[in-house]
Amino acid sequence: MSMGMELGGIALGLIGWIISIITCALPMWKVTAFVGANIVTAPVIWEGIWMTCVVHSTGQMQCKIYDSMLAFSQDLQAARAMCIVSIILGMLAVTVSIMGAKCTNCIKDEASKARFIIVSGICFIISGILTLIPVSWTSSTIVQDFYNTLVPRTQRRELGASLYIGFAAAAFLIIGGALLCCTCPPRENSYKPPKKHTLLLILPVATGRTMYKILLKTGWIISIITCALPMWKVTAFVGANIVTAQVTWEGIWMSCVVQSTGQIQCKIYDSILALPQDLQAARAMCIVSIILSMQAVLISIMGVKCTNCIKDEASKAKVMIVSGIFFIISGILTLIAVFWTSNTVVQDFYNPLVPLTQRMELGASLYIGYGAAAFLIIGGALLCCTCPPRENSYKPPKKAYIAPRSASGYGKDYV
Repeated sequence: MSMGMELGGIALGLIGWIISIITCALPMWKVTAFVGANIVTAPVIWEGIWMTCVVHSTGQMQCKIYDSMLAFSQDLQAARAMCIVSIILGMLAVTVSIMGAKCTNCIKDEASKARFIIVSGICFIISGILTLIPVSWTSSTIVQDFYNTLVPRTQRRELGASLYIGFAAAAFLIIGGALLCCTCPPRENSYKPPKKHTLLLILPVATGRTMYKILLKTGWIISIITCALPMWKVTAFVGANIVTAQVTWEGIWMSCVVQSTGQIQCKIYDSILALPQDLQAARAMCIVSIILSMQAVLISIMGVKCTNCIKDEASKAKVMIVSGIFFIISGILTLIAVFWTSNTVVQDFYNPLVPLTQRMELGASLYIGYGAAAFLIIGGALLCCTCPPRENSYKPPKKAYIAPRSASGYGKDYV
């Protein structure tokens, strides 16, 4: 693959990534539809995935961030999640492509560089697909509602500028990723002896170590923050019961009330059994997750190549695999805790039997917990890919075989 084609793919992916950020930020996903006799020329309403805006004929704009994420339509809820994941994947793809580009010296081996570029291309394609899905879904919803006779004309919306920008971002990301995936590692027919240390990863050894260290440390710290913060459930602002004076937070250790003046009053739970089942289980699983992560960190320190706690390289690799398994279990426990609580919050929110004043929203701790679980599981998987070194070289036996000397019955030789 030529350098020009490679740089073109990186440039397209980078442009698509920037445009996807703009798509996510702009509120112009749905715009007021001017149809029939109900033409409203004074205000124009914009709806995005973060806020709604009203643009007056005087040019003034008033925007309001959504109080409740669960209160707006499913297409915008899904769009928010997928756009965030798309941006994160795009950032990862840009970083990996820079390390694997031919014009950089981050990696010396050409075959490893090609693998880096292929990985970045795959990330760009997935990022483009995750951008394409929400804009297509929202566009389909708008078109169906527009031609639906049961929908009042005042509630019909038009395709906003963000959707067109999103289609362009998806195209750039997918085309750029496809160009990068055309990279093939160089083929050499010359025989190279196997290296002493082998790591079955598409990434080079040094870069792989740095990556899983960053992922695991970040995941462990974030899991502690998830456990400590009280923002697991937040007051839902829906319907006519909008409380602007105070906001209630519920965590696994305490509940807090935030006043409109900025003052925070927190109270530790008097009884564990008085909590709902999801928060009780979340407390237990978060504690076990943190303990397992701590043990995994200690085990990984003994198994890293820069320490002399263990001399045998094969034993070091096995120790790293064990620490990776611990990290994966820790991530799964964190994921179960936040997923269980999220499911309970969503079910109660849409349950007509639950009063509006008792409905809660997904708190920041749950989103942080999902991030911590992802970091722990991915980092643990990288550690589990560490394989003991295989040496094909012949090693003579420790004790050489000595043929027995012929001896007579009396142990003496006679001529």
